[in-house]
Order: sequence, then C-alpha cells, then structure tokens
Amino acid sequence: MFVTKIPPPRTYKYFHETLLAGPRDGSKDGDHTPTPQWRIVGGKVATIEEIPYQVLYGLYCGGSLIAPEWVITAAHCKDKDNFVYVGSTYRSKSVPYQICAHFFHPLWNKTKLHTHDYDYQLLLLESPVPVTSTTRPIAIGSLDNVKPGDLMSVSGWGHLKYKEGKMQDLLRRVFIPIISDSECRNLAHGKYINITSRMFCAGFLTGSKDSCQGDSGGPAVVAGKLLGLVSFGIGCALPDLPGVYSLIPVVRDWIRTVTALPL
Repeated sequence: MFVTKIPPPRTYKYFHETLLAGPRDGSKDGDHTPTPQWRIVGGKVATIEEIPYQVLYGLYCGGSLIAPEWVITAAHCKDKDNFVYVGSTYRSKSVPYQICAHFFHPLWNKTKLHTHDYDYQLLLLESPVPVTSTTRPIAIGSLDNVKPGDLMSVSGWGHLKYKEGKMQDLLRRVFIPIISDSECRNLAHGKYINITSRMFCAGFLTGSKDSCQGDSGGPAVVAGKLLGLVSFGIGCALPDLPGVYSLIPVVRDWIRTVTALPL
C-alpha cells in the first residue's frame, strides 16, 4: 500500500524552525551546548512544549510526528495498536488519534545481518494532528548531523528501571553522547559487533543514563532535528552497554516514497 495523493505545500513550521536563539535545554547563559541530565530511567521531567513532536504509540512505545498525518516509530513495536496519543506532558491526558495504515520497511528483519536491522515503521493517521505549541512535526536531519561526542536528546514515558518498573505518566528526557561506530563495535559485549549502517550507538559508557523499556520508537534528536529512533539495548543504563538507535536519514527515500512528503 502506498499513498498516491500529492500533499499541499507545507504551511507549518518544523520544530527546529521555531527554536529561539539563546540557551535552551539546561544550557548555561552564553552556552548552547545542553548539559548532560539524568536518563529517562529515573530522569528529568520535560514538558510537551519542549518536545512537541513526541507521541505515544499504543500503550508501550514512543514515536515522532514528522507531518500532521504521519508518525515514525520502530518496526519492532508491531502493528497491533490502533492509536497514537499526542499533545500532553501527561501520558494519561494525551489525545488519541486513530491509525488507518501501518507501513513497515520492506527489509525489516529480512537481511539476516541483525534482528533489528531496518527497524522502521510509518503510521498514517485518519485525521491530521493540528499544529500547535504541544503538537508540532519535526524535520529529519542529515547524516552530517550524526557526530560522535555530540549530545543527543532522547525522550519518552518508559520504565524507570529495567524489568522492575512501569510506564510513567510524566514525559522525561535525557541528553546522551553519540558514540562512533568503531568504538561501539569494539565494545566487549558481542551484540554490538553486528550493528549495521542503519544503526548507531549513544550513551555514557559509565552507565547511569539511557532509554529503557517503553521508550522504543521514540525520538533521538540533535539540534532540533530527528536523527534516530530508540531501537534496542542490553538492559538499561548499564556500564559499557549503550543504547542502539535506528538511523533515520538513511531511509529518507523510503519515507518519501511511502508518504509523498517533500522531505
């Protein structure tokens, strides 16, 4: 199934186009670099106005609004859920929007290179989400934005502790550094040696800061643009076990083909 209608010209601003000059996200006066904060696991609360592209997919996954009618999330979140929920810092107060179609990347879990390869899913909504201060699409970044050492924003309503928590009602966010592919593949745990060019790692190798269960499919953002989505990890916030994220810019052409959006 492919969308064949031609969308009208974009009349709204992407999230990064609304950002004001000056310190944001915990940075100090005159310093535009975000300060590392506590992970989503027991982490810092953020308002939906700070992360208006964040959505909840079903009851246990995250996602990102990339257009009023389109959400991107993880393929491993499957297609059993019929709604995304938007527009509130509080999970319990988010507004449901019905999904009318699911689109999985055609190579999802078929390359035999890695069980989470091509972990992408697009959701078409039955009605568009109004663009407001609490619901605003985010633009997809470029591969040039993926720089090892840069701090990346990750957010969601996921668990506060691996296998011992539950989905949270308040939205949380953390800033963690991107790790180079070579450094990630050389980590002691063998799970990382097979990461593909559709993946990248991020996190503090000392542990303590990470995404966790229930954050899958959620946004990974640098400079106000979407670079990745939460794909998988080994536990949550453990030393030398960073999270792995699906790299979104590499499938821009597939997203264009499915959505007809002028990305």
